[in-house]
Amino acid sequence: MKTKFIFLLLCAIGFSALTTSCKKNKTGDLKVSVIDGLGNALGANHTVYLYRGKANFDAQTYEETAITDNAGQVQFLELVPGDYYADCDWENQLGFTITSEGGGSVEAKMVTTITIAP
Repeated sequence: MKTKFIFLLLCAIGFSALTTSCKKNKTGDLKVSVIDGLGNALGANHTVYLYRGKANFDAQTYEETAITDNAGQVQFLELVPGDYYADCDWENQLGFTITSEGGGSVEAKMVTTITIAP
């Protein structure tokens, strides 16, 4: 009886690891770089909004947010493959709010990099 239980437990663990591995392989990562109108990195502490698909972008229904690092970049990890859009609002030197936006397609097992700019 112990042998049967151990075998079933090992089978369950193996199946769980297999499905987790398959799920992970079907995702991709998205790296977003934010630049200003002069082509300079925006810098830290700006919120980047991520939208899955054009319809969500148009409706301003975002899926995730991330805060830029010192290089003006964020990463969104383990995304389902598809088209994504991102935007970021920031204030320029004259005090006007500028929206940078852009998009890209995420593929399984790949890192996609997009640059969003005004």
